[in-house]
Amino acid sequence: MKRPRPHYGNAFEYDRVLNVFFYTSNTEKLLQARLLFMRHGYELRNFRGKREPYNEDYELGTTGLLSRAIDQVKAEFGVRSIFFVEDTSVRIEAFSGPNDFPGLAVKEWFPQVTFEQVDKQLRQKGNDRRAKVNSDIALYIPTLKSPLFFHGETVGRIADTSPTFEPSVQYPWLTSKTFNGWIIPEGSTKRLGEMEFEESLHYDFRSKALTELLSTLELLNAGINLRPNFYTTRRAVNPYPEQLSLIEEPDRQVILVIGAKCSGKTTFSDYMANYESVRVYEASTVLRGIGQETGVIPSNSEEALVFLSEIGWDSVARKIADYIDKDDARLNVVTGLRTPEELLFLRRRFPSARVVLIDADQRIRFERHIKRARDGDLTTIKSFSAEDEKQRMFGTLRLASDIAEITIINEGTHNQYCQKIEDVIRQILQTARSTGPRENRALSELHRSLRALITIGLAATCEEISALTGELGAPVRKYNTNRALKTVPEFAQRIERKGAKLRYQPTARSLSLLALLDLLVGLDRR
Repeated sequence: MKRPRPHYGNAFEYDRVLNVFFYTSNTEKLLQARLLFMRHGYELRNFRGKREPYNEDYELGTTGLLSRAIDQVKAEFGVRSIFFVEDTSVRIEAFSGPNDFPGLAVKEWFPQVTFEQVDKQLRQKGNDRRAKVNSDIALYIPTLKSPLFFHGETVGRIADTSPTFEPSVQYPWLTSKTFNGWIIPEGSTKRLGEMEFEESLHYDFRSKALTELLSTLELLNAGINLRPNFYTTRRAVNPYPEQLSLIEEPDRQVILVIGAKCSGKTTFSDYMANYESVRVYEASTVLRGIGQETGVIPSNSEEALVFLSEIGWDSVARKIADYIDKDDARLNVVTGLRTPEELLFLRRRFPSARVVLIDADQRIRFERHIKRARDGDLTTIKSFSAEDEKQRMFGTLRLASDIAEITIINEGTHNQYCQKIEDVIRQILQTARSTGPRENRALSELHRSLRALITIGLAATCEEISALTGELGAPVRKYNTNRALKTVPEFAQRIERKGAKLRYQPTARSLSLLALLDLLVGLDRR
């Protein structure tokens, strides 16, 4: 079923109309686009540089070429407006293989050949005269991370004789001097270039692409003319996010969900659809968005680990915090957080937030993984276990039980799990309404050992660390100190040398973990 096109012609009725620019140095293209825009009630503006509009690297392909063009135009002009670029390509079937010929290079190829030369080559190759002309447009909208793309095409055949008709004066793109003078579109007996303008609209590749563009502009203009009661204006982001408000917002609650692969985090977030005024943020999705902004998109755990170490271990949390601040949702659920730094940032930003651990036996999680046919490489329990270890290297899952304020064991039926989720949500919302302070938790052996290690500041033996824990509070035995610290190699580096006692030393991430553990038991001194 063909989708009906939006009704045009309403632009004159709008109080607000988008300003759109066409970046091109081709006068014929500009005139054709401006005419179509004018017919639909829009003014099309133009700007051009003192040199070629943009560098054309045809090896990038159409999407790559247009995306680079958008970036180069922004860099040259510092553009803060809506604009689009367009490129044309041609495929002559007899000369093409997997790649189109002449493709995007048609503007260089066409002036160097004659119709007679091409006609002779076609006849030598069996006279397959099929051809196609493409128009591709990339539209830049400042509030979108990626351009919008539109496509139009004219499928037909190259005429048997050279063009002899006179070009149109009023519509100069309808001419014998371009490929429009050679191609006869399917369903017609005329060359595209010799058609009357109204007739050409049904066949013209660029008109088709511009019509798709205008369809989108119609929707956008309708959106910006909605009355205020049709939308919500989100609050601006606090320019000083590190400064906590003196007045808590009791109606806003943040839940930070952690857990291993296939433990049930996605089911938890999906269950939130049962509630009103809920927003769900998935950490890996936010990470990919950050990657798109920087041009480096991690594709696996190893790459994500390196990427976070370069951009900041709490970068995902900072982005999510901004999203939460801009929204008015009553309940915000963040799933898939993997670093203690992320949890620390969000717990400081939203003091009433709760950390929920979803846990399940590894064998059960592996069976879920196989059933869901996720990650085809993880087909054995050994490979699945190896992936678990990669996830633990981010830090959070090394000490999930120490960090979690609420734990859900998800090893039963789906209905049983949903009931547990319901109970936890009810518990969290009731706690959020309470005005009393949280009850401080006891310091774990890991917490006490890490504090002693950081207090020493240098590599220290288990005996030295154990002795200091006694001075700082409840002592931790030497053996237990070793047992606790060896579970967190990212935060306590183990040093083993022949002939010397085992020692541990803090890492660059140790202070963040200690700060999180302090925060969770009510000892945050920041």
